[in-house]
Amino acid sequence: MIVYWAVPFLVVAAPPIIVLLSVLIGGCTMTRPMNDLTDRMQFHSDPDSRAGEELTMELDRRAAREELRRIVGETQR
Repeated sequence: MIVYWAVPFLVVAAPPIIVLLSVLIGGCTMTRPMNDLTDRMQFHSDPDSRAGEELTMELDRRAAREELRRIVGETQR
């Protein structure tokens, strides 16, 4: 008798649960792309690391921005 009472709830709850499980199982079994970022992870101490060049470029950009702000500030006075 209790089983007949639960049938409408199971009918309503079954489709969302099936979709959720399908998405979870599909996500776990998907293959990663070949050029994944974790495959190309580099450290700053690597001999072919470009961290120094990137840092220099960022410092140059910051200096150029600060110079531009200074020039704009002087012209507004």
